[in-house]
Amino acid sequence: MARLVWCVLGLLVAGGLADPVKQAQQKPADKSTLERQHKLLILFYHIHEPNHFKEHQEIENTWDIEKNAEHYSNTTVVHIVSQLIHHQWLLPKTVPFSILESTHKAEAQFMFNLLYSAKDFDTFYKTAVYLRCHLNEYLYVYVLSTAIYHRHDTQNIIVPPLYNIIPSFFHNSEVMTTAQRVAVHGKRFVEHYPTTRLWDDNVVIHMNETVWPYDDEEMTIAYFTHDVGLNSLYYNTHMTYPFWIGRETCPLIKDRRGELFWWWHKQLLTRYYMERLSVGLGEIPELDTSLVLEGYRSGLTYMNGIPFPYRPDHYHLDAPWILQALQKIELYEYRIDEAISKGHLYNEDLNYVNIRTPDAIDVLGRIIEANVDSPNVHYYQDFITLWKRVLGGAHVTNPVNVQYHNGMIPLVVPSVLENYQTALRDPAFYMIWKRVLQIFQSWHETLPLYTHDELALPSVQIQKVDVDKLVTYFEYTHINVTNHLHLNEFEYQHGYDTKSVLVQRPQLNHKIFTVRVNVNSESKKHVTVRFFLAPKYDSRGNEIPLVENTQNFFQLDEFDYVLQQGDNVITRVSNENMYGLDPLQGQELFRKVEDALNGGQFMWDVQHKPDVFLNRLILPKGRVGGMPFVLMVYISEYRAPNVVYGTGFDPVSSLGLGTGARRLTADPLGFPVDRPLHLWQVTGIQNIFFQDVVIHHKHTPEIPIHPF
Repeated sequence: MARLVWCVLGLLVAGGLADPVKQAQQKPADKSTLERQHKLLILFYHIHEPNHFKEHQEIENTWDIEKNAEHYSNTTVVHIVSQLIHHQWLLPKTVPFSILESTHKAEAQFMFNLLYSAKDFDTFYKTAVYLRCHLNEYLYVYVLSTAIYHRHDTQNIIVPPLYNIIPSFFHNSEVMTTAQRVAVHGKRFVEHYPTTRLWDDNVVIHMNETVWPYDDEEMTIAYFTHDVGLNSLYYNTHMTYPFWIGRETCPLIKDRRGELFWWWHKQLLTRYYMERLSVGLGEIPELDTSLVLEGYRSGLTYMNGIPFPYRPDHYHLDAPWILQALQKIELYEYRIDEAISKGHLYNEDLNYVNIRTPDAIDVLGRIIEANVDSPNVHYYQDFITLWKRVLGGAHVTNPVNVQYHNGMIPLVVPSVLENYQTALRDPAFYMIWKRVLQIFQSWHETLPLYTHDELALPSVQIQKVDVDKLVTYFEYTHINVTNHLHLNEFEYQHGYDTKSVLVQRPQLNHKIFTVRVNVNSESKKHVTVRFFLAPKYDSRGNEIPLVENTQNFFQLDEFDYVLQQGDNVITRVSNENMYGLDPLQGQELFRKVEDALNGGQFMWDVQHKPDVFLNRLILPKGRVGGMPFVLMVYISEYRAPNVVYGTGFDPVSSLGLGTGARRLTADPLGFPVDRPLHLWQVTGIQNIFFQDVVIHHKHTPEIPIHPF
């Protein structure tokens, strides 16, 4: 079998909402699943090249979806896709793809529905092979990955991280150009390339965008905003709950997707804010509707050589098409603000939907995202995407400038804001989301404040909280970008790479720490324990009042615990928290699968999941001399969710999308800081505890000659 080189060497990345229960940590994979895993991994190999393998070429030449229409549950989409391919009404290869462009989205929906409706795995696999030779590379990876996440018979299949499949989304053109030179020249001229060296059989390219000389002040935080794991995570969380999937076709509403949409972005913005404070960048700027002071140049290039659009400094929002877009944004935001102030919105039948209840956060999230499960997607339209188009700097988003393939398919050049895998790089992303979260906040302020009875647990008293010294540092990771490089004739004929190019990047991590909570309980009690972290001071050095800081609390952990009568010491180590480890990547994944097929064993691990937030990023960088933060420990009575966690799926190997069984408790996400919390509300409540902590940053010594 052909040897594939995906490879991420060292500690690599990815993740989102973690499974909160880690009871059965691992489970062995059976042979049938391993064979499926192996087949699907090969489809992502050198995605910009034609099908390399004989099996793929035979399927490509013989499979006919219309002649096999009985193998699909949706015969209508079979006919539509057949016509699209026959008439070449498809996005051509190599050009950029954007799921936010309506025509591109429609094609992606057709292809997803075709893959999703395959009645068995064999049909799904042959369809995936067949589509590979017809679809745009970006669209194909997006659709195939999404289908794998949502089909019932591929729930336990691991999709390689996008930074292995299409590395150019994660490394600037300087790095990718150097990598292509290595592909052409081999190792002969390595000493003549800047920032390159040899390590065994690999060529290593050094990259540190925090000190890249071609960018501005915001790059001091690039270690966070450009983190390949964090950006891959955001892409994965989108694919698990795409705005265009839902309703009867692929039900996701049971998971309270609207609340997840709010909570995930609140967590992300809070982490970003603490990182800004750590490096002295100050408050997140307010979004202005006439002028954006801060520009952004990503340095990224699409596969066909077209650079990503950029936004210059002092970007004036005065072009006619921008002014029209701003008018729409104002209208769509007003409609939501009006619904919040009145306490109800209108569904598609023009009936009232009450949003003055705590559960309405899910409805609000769905209308703000404008996903297919929105009660009225035609009235409450997508203003977030409009903001991305306005601020991305992609001038071709002006309809006058768009060109079309075959007179039908718009050829666009999306900005980093318009790609989920790159959006976090641009500081404007956080300006947009600061504005959006203010809308959510205005809704939260319409709810009653939590009462003493809702917050208190009278029989439980937190007496003391001890935290180990919190230390962050940078470590080096080495990411293989070989999948981006063109194959030579020998590699194409034999189906494997003869070269390996790694990119060395710094990434933030922290020393493992332990939190010890001394608790007295009057009786044996099942409780939920939550840890939150927030900044103590703002950018001007003023202590932030609790009611204002509520929106800045980042949830570090959540777990259930059984208190015994009397004194208890809850001991929680940071690597046991609700977040996960770096997923299996590239070469290690392929090697383990092949070894297992040859008589070894492959283990699924509950902590290695694509939508699990990175444990290494739970702490902000802090400062060398120490930076003060506030740790909040909150213990509440355990309230079981409506559907018991893990019902209907295997939490070790499956994501459980759409089951409604992904929650640990029935409490709102982020409880009790999901609503404003005043100091007077918590005064005298003994099951909540605020502890000052200090985060120290330790400089990493020079990397040794060998990275591992």
